[in-house]
Amino acid sequence: MSDEQDIPDKSFKEDPPKDAAMPDSPIFPLDPQEKDMEVHHHPDLHHSPKPWKEYILEFIMIFLAVTLSFFAENMREHYSEEVKAKELAESLYKEVYSDSVDIQKVLAIRLHKEDELGYFISFVRDSSLSNVSDSFYRSFTWSFLINSTILFEPADGMLNQLRNSGSLRYFKSNELQREIGELSVSIAKIRSRMGVEFGINAQDLRPFVIKFYDFRWDEELTKNGSLNLIDALNKQPAPKHRGVILNVKDFNRLEAENLASYFRLVLKATRTLQIKNYIEIKHKLLETLREEYQLE
Repeated sequence: MSDEQDIPDKSFKEDPPKDAAMPDSPIFPLDPQEKDMEVHHHPDLHHSPKPWKEYILEFIMIFLAVTLSFFAENMREHYSEEVKAKELAESLYKEVYSDSVDIQKVLAIRLHKEDELGYFISFVRDSSLSNVSDSFYRSFTWSFLINSTILFEPADGMLNQLRNSGSLRYFKSNELQREIGELSVSIAKIRSRMGVEFGINAQDLRPFVIKFYDFRWDEELTKNGSLNLIDALNKQPAPKHRGVILNVKDFNRLEAENLASYFRLVLKATRTLQIKNYIEIKHKLLETLREEYQLE
């Protein structure tokens, strides 16, 4: 045999490429992540159709969820509006009630002024003008000098806030809204009437007072203005200085009587019309607020 036959057969094998997968072996273990990556499972995209009842059930559940959320939101808004309405009603009630107390005080002064005007009218008709009494001068003062305190200014701050901010919409009662509207109209009439009385005082009464009234009597009675005039008239004794009618020769009895009578007629008309109507409307509004919102 030749020498070539004695040489064992050793076939030459090439090294595998670097990027070829190495067999898993104790010498070259594979990374577990690589094992997972080697197997790709494709999901089964073929679903069996749902029964039509399941679609109906899903629709009902979605519908109920939307409906309940809608009702919950409405209930929340309704509760919030009720709370806001009661807060506004309480503020309006306090303002109207306080204003009702104030107008009664002013009304008492106006009634006393009407009585004093009646006394003044009776006196100037036939009494002596050269030697007047302390009672006459008190009546003269009440009739022609007590003017600013009889002018009533309605309180409508809360009412204006409700109207200007649009908050009246929180009051659902038609009766309540109607009464609030009537109150606004009545306030406008009261202010207009107070303007008329102020004009009479400025144009007619003031010139009469300046010409015929003895202010020395007023100064002594009020201790040079340190006392409130109404309190002084009601409580202070007669001043030492005896009041007189200045320019008595120019004092016309009939003109003085007519001036006082006309002013008393204006006061009476204001009391029996505008003020009476104002008080009645406020009374009804207070009752309605108490009933609607359980106020005390």
